[in-house]
Amino acid sequence: MANMPKRLLRVTLWSSYAVLWFGGVAVYWTDATPPGAHWGATAFLATAALLMLLYAPGARAWLAAVAVAGWIIELAGTTTGLPFGPYSYTSRLQPQLAGVPLAMAAAWLVLIGYIKSFEAAVPGPLALRPAAGGLWMVFIDLAIEPVAAGFLDFWRWQAHGWYFGVPGLNFLGWWSVSTAMLAAGRHAPPPLPRARWVGLSIIAFFGLLGAIARHPAPPLAASVLAALHCIASRRVSLGYDKPAVKL
Repeated sequence: MANMPKRLLRVTLWSSYAVLWFGGVAVYWTDATPPGAHWGATAFLATAALLMLLYAPGARAWLAAVAVAGWIIELAGTTTGLPFGPYSYTSRLQPQLAGVPLAMAAAWLVLIGYIKSFEAAVPGPLALRPAAGGLWMVFIDLAIEPVAAGFLDFWRWQAHGWYFGVPGLNFLGWWSVSTAMLAAGRHAPPPLPRARWVGLSIIAFFGLLGAIARHPAPPLAASVLAALHCIASRRVSLGYDKPAVKL
């Protein structure tokens, strides 16, 4: 009985997340725009962030700092063009503060938490893990950018780049920021294995939307990332000491 509140929280969050995930796919598949659609993506990412925090009992303070830092970096990016290149957000993601959607804070939290959960899969010196994680984040962005900056029109690049209009500086910025975030959390314990399903579902979401839009890059990138997910999960399970805290 003591675990009833936690069980109820898990069921509520996962149920809400599933409704938002499938609802989002249905909206873009049918090209419908229901009332409150501008808030749907924010609710989706916020629920994903809550799930990530639920399964990261020892890393919540660090992940909260990642969320705040991510939003601040996005603000700097839209103001100065660094570190990602010149871009601006449209009104399609709400609510916004100073022109930056609050959903971006949740997005950084979820993706960095997802990568952190695989740190034990990275071979070699521990010092290399943040850089390897940053590279993984770049590959995730290869699946996200053509969709989010494409037909979803969440943001717009003001300089044309080589990757479907995305400038190369964006990927260098993603690697640098992600590496710094992971390095800052090097002493934090990784999220529990169930947290990985949250990150993988985000990747699958953008891959599926890319397939719906008949764009080859997002589903291809998502497929490669799914294979990497399986390989890394296997590596972690072979030499992973499970955290003492169970949810």
